[in-house]
Amino acid sequence: MSSQGFSVELDRVGNGVGLLRFRDEGRQNQLCWAAVEALLEAVNSCSDQDIRVLVLSSDNPGHWFEHAWLADIEATMAGEPAIGDGAAWFGLMNALGKGPTVTIAAVNGDTCGGGCEVGWACDLRVAERQARFAQPEVRLGITPGVGGASRLSKLVGRSLAGEMVFGGQWTSAERIYQVGGINRLVETDEAREHAIEWARQLAMLPAEALRACKQVLAQTEELPLQEALMAEQSQFQATAMTDEARALMSAQQRYYDEGGTTDQSF
Repeated sequence: MSSQGFSVELDRVGNGVGLLRFRDEGRQNQLCWAAVEALLEAVNSCSDQDIRVLVLSSDNPGHWFEHAWLADIEATMAGEPAIGDGAAWFGLMNALGKGPTVTIAAVNGDTCGGGCEVGWACDLRVAERQARFAQPEVRLGITPGVGGASRLSKLVGRSLAGEMVFGGQWTSAERIYQVGGINRLVETDEAREHAIEWARQLAMLPAEALRACKQVLAQTEELPLQEALMAEQSQFQATAMTDEARALMSAQQRYYDEGGTTDQSF
């Protein structure tokens, strides 16, 4: 537990797999800026620890990551000191969405505002059926600031994003799952273990190819189609030249040559 009342714990839970746990019971998991700084530091440390897939979860029952601690925003707008550096929000979103580590949000409680934006920035999302999501900023006289409109719109479409952003009400995990914003919907108390098992499966894949696939997907979100295609081809050529990829492709071709079929090969 930090001196500011929150805890951020990063543990290895398998070969190449990390579990990042957050808890701030006093603030009901609202994200003060010092907590965001600690989360950013933990995510950035994954490469040094050979963590290729990272699961983000909460140790505070009923809450996943919640909205930004409003006292920090108020202090900044008033020109007074906040608990931490607000710029860490942008660093955290970039680290989750564009860094080399594949990130999975294991949403095991309600999440809103900046907490939702943390989830939208992750590569994949597993959510428990009872979890609720909200972008309530309009009710505070502000707008989403780090992806609660832009990333959300790309994930769930303009219509549902508009409903969530304009109204600010709670939206069920089921509703978001139905339109593709959540990858997997699970029962209560299952998100963490389900996400860890998924992470372990992904971490078994060739590490360089996994990293390159993430980079391709991240570039696709921002580049025009022709530039994205060129970037994708560049990553393909770089990975296809590795000894690991050549050996895997050669073995796969031998399997086909010996009568193997595509429906049983992967």
